[in-house]
Amino acid sequence: MGVERHAIVCAAAQKVFGTGVLTGRSSFAPELEAWTLPAARELLHRFVENYDGSADEFLVKLKRQISDASDAAVVLAAELLYVNLVPLNAGTVGPDRKFEIIETVLSWTPRRAAIPADLAEAASTGSIKGGQAFLNYRWAQFAFLIRVTVRLLESTAAERERLLGDPWAFRDLAQAVFADHDGKYRARSQLHILLFMLFPDTYEPIASERHKQLIRDAFADRLAGPAGDVDRDLAEIRRRLEQESGGPVGFYAEPWRSKWHPPERPRPQRGWLVRGANVEGVNAVLRWLEEGFCSVAWAEADEIAAGASREEIEAVVTTAYPDAVNESKYAHVLQLSRFLTEMQPGDLVATVDGDAVYVGKVTGDAFYDDTDGRDLARRRPVEWSAGSPLSRRGLSEATQARLRDRRTVGDLTRVMAELASEAGLDDEVTDDVKIVDETQPLVIPMLTEAFADGLLMPPDWLRETADLLVVKRQLILYGPPGTGKTFLAARLAEELAGPERTDLVQFHPSYGYEDFVEGFRPRPAANGTIGFELVPGPFKRAVEAAEAEPGRPFVLVIDEINRADLAKVFGELYFLLEYRNREISLQYSPHEKFKLPENVFVIGTMNTVDRSVALVDAAMRRRFAFRALAPDRPPVDGLLRRWLARENLPDTPARLLDEVNRRLADPDRAVGPSYLMTRQAAHRRGLERIWATEILPLLEDQLYGSGTDVEQEYGLAALLEALGIDLP
Repeated sequence: MGVERHAIVCAAAQKVFGTGVLTGRSSFAPELEAWTLPAARELLHRFVENYDGSADEFLVKLKRQISDASDAAVVLAAELLYVNLVPLNAGTVGPDRKFEIIETVLSWTPRRAAIPADLAEAASTGSIKGGQAFLNYRWAQFAFLIRVTVRLLESTAAERERLLGDPWAFRDLAQAVFADHDGKYRARSQLHILLFMLFPDTYEPIASERHKQLIRDAFADRLAGPAGDVDRDLAEIRRRLEQESGGPVGFYAEPWRSKWHPPERPRPQRGWLVRGANVEGVNAVLRWLEEGFCSVAWAEADEIAAGASREEIEAVVTTAYPDAVNESKYAHVLQLSRFLTEMQPGDLVATVDGDAVYVGKVTGDAFYDDTDGRDLARRRPVEWSAGSPLSRRGLSEATQARLRDRRTVGDLTRVMAELASEAGLDDEVTDDVKIVDETQPLVIPMLTEAFADGLLMPPDWLRETADLLVVKRQLILYGPPGTGKTFLAARLAEELAGPERTDLVQFHPSYGYEDFVEGFRPRPAANGTIGFELVPGPFKRAVEAAEAEPGRPFVLVIDEINRADLAKVFGELYFLLEYRNREISLQYSPHEKFKLPENVFVIGTMNTVDRSVALVDAAMRRRFAFRALAPDRPPVDGLLRRWLARENLPDTPARLLDEVNRRLADPDRAVGPSYLMTRQAAHRRGLERIWATEILPLLEDQLYGSGTDVEQEYGLAALLEALGIDLP
């Protein structure tokens, strides 16, 4: 089955890329010559030479760069992205996301262009686990494909045909344009997979350079002598193994995989920050790099064995620092426990020295050696990356934020995938670290026409609302009763994040920080007494769930957000709502750093009858985007009529609602359409019930003290008479 899927993927890539390079014709718009040198150079200029280093999502940046390009350039971009995406299995990028990316790009040109059925089937299939690079570095892979295409199209037709028939000559050409704009090589995985798709009889379906090396080393006994070229060696190894086995060989299948693949780790890999630039006034980092280790001090404390329990560490710390307060003592124990016990061989480690960031791999257990003094005595052997140091300023905001941790030993697991990849150690990163990588692109689906049609709301308004939420991260829908605020908030959240990643909580006057974030709750203790346990609230639970899936959005819907004392409920979280890449300590968890992930979104609803939006304090307004839902403005204006038409019901309820709101003449007090979006409103008895039990009580409350005779002015009979409607 794997061989068949590979064959389908390779045939599709060869059809798009090979046919395009040789004939110039587009596979998505056959009448268009998209694979031309002018179109390729246009992409090179717009996307590669004018590099966009902003933190925006790939498609957002790409739209800025090429949406107004020529039809040929846009279609060529879509087809190169197809080449990038087609080999990836569903575990890397799902079919829906593949099609969404490609179709979004095609939507930027008025020309009719679509993915043919056979190519769509190949993209749905996929066959290769591409790894995190195909998520984090799509921009680099796309730029690499553009550079390769330009170089090919600069050649003569005869030369292009020769290159596409010679796997080694083609590799030489691709490697000549391999480097990114800054001299790094982030498109390694794309190079390996492109070679396989175009020349499956020569190259392996392997995205990882490290895996290729491990396989070559494990089966080196099949080689008469290493060629010094891992791809040529693998081709020879495959030929020998197929002769031995009498059939096809798959290096990711048994019995071959276990011969080269490293054994599974006993616990998930983690990433660590260990500070050494100021150890009692001395910079130890250069010595770490030269001698291959990292260390922590605590010179006053005696030797502690590697793997010691927290109780054992605490005993030594208490002796060494008898006057330390409990909070300080806890911090000492936590740091030492991380370095001596939690850190394991195979983990990744980083250290900083000014703007320079160094990354390496822990290669052994902790040990104690005070030959050079006790400040450097507690050590871990580290294999530091041989390349130049990374620039802290060149890293993502999320990674820079984690590197601000002032503690001697900090947890970098959630950003270590980026650090390792930038340092050339991406093949050392396990799936455990990749899964929780908070620097990976956030996948937010586009709102479809079908979704808008189901809500009977304008798609442009809904997309603008979603864009506001994505940019600001916090959004409030406000308006009078019955405008569908809660319904829309929940539906929007579920469409963007999915029902399983959406939670709803309702605020009320007695709601507090302990309910929303975390607080102590009484729990029966083991000895029969009552104790107290720190219990997370809905906000902290949402954050914990979001941290487990950093590439997916999580939405917390807060209904009637203005009914609670917001400063009291949010507490120190007000700061994090505005500064997502900062860490703080929560009031009930002072020893733990808390950060609000970028993939947590908040949608609040606010009833303007309860409290005008103008009365919300400035701190709240600055942190939330506000979107009005008013009966006299889109998307609510005309909503009831659209619903009645869809349900084939008379428009009497809509005429009655318009008359009520005309008489009220106050947008904040207007009556929303949801009261009448029911089949009960289609007949007199139902209307009378709705008026008597919902609309008139609402108006009596709103107009209390105004001297208005609500029944006479807004009663159903009065309105029907004024409109000349005779209901049976």
